[in-house]
Amino acid sequence: MSPLIGRAIGVLVLCLLVGLLLTHLGIAARGILTDTWHTIVAVGRLAGDVTMWAVPYVLLGAVVVLPLMLVGYLLKRGVRR
Repeated sequence: MSPLIGRAIGVLVLCLLVGLLLTHLGIAARGILTDTWHTIVAVGRLAGDVTMWAVPYVLLGAVVVLPLMLVGYLLKRGVRR
């Protein structure tokens, strides 16, 4: 028997045991998929909320940082000549 077939049998046995345990705990595949989808949607909403919160602060900081970076770049470029 090749190592690949042995590995596949081991994975199948592990899947069987985990499936039995989850069924014993009252967890179904439909519940896992539904909860996973809700989690993905919640993370997407959270990312959107963080973005909406951060954008005004980023723009405000850019008003100060970008001109300073430009001045620094121009001074460094002028020193080389």
